[in-house]
Amino acid sequence: MLGASFDSVEDQKAFAESQSFPYSLLSDEGREVGRAFDAERVEGEDYFEAGLPRRVSYLISPEGKIAQAYDLTGQDLSAHASQLLSDIATASEQ
Repeated sequence: MLGASFDSVEDQKAFAESQSFPYSLLSDEGREVGRAFDAERVEGEDYFEAGLPRRVSYLISPEGKIAQAYDLTGQDLSAHASQLLSDIATASEQ
């Protein structure tokens, strides 16, 4: 598991420590990863002016392909975690 945002390395480290994350967070200040994964907001979208990325996650196959994309706008993140684990289990069975 890897998380990413447009925050600095220092901000990512502080956030991960404050939340006790057991995984790494990528600092994408240049927004290259955000752009590649369609997480960069466009003008007219909510939070565009604040420079915040969209809240999305991806299930990536062992072959490096996007198996599933999840738009988490307004979603319950606990429910998403359960859905993601279920999707991983299903994909593992195939």
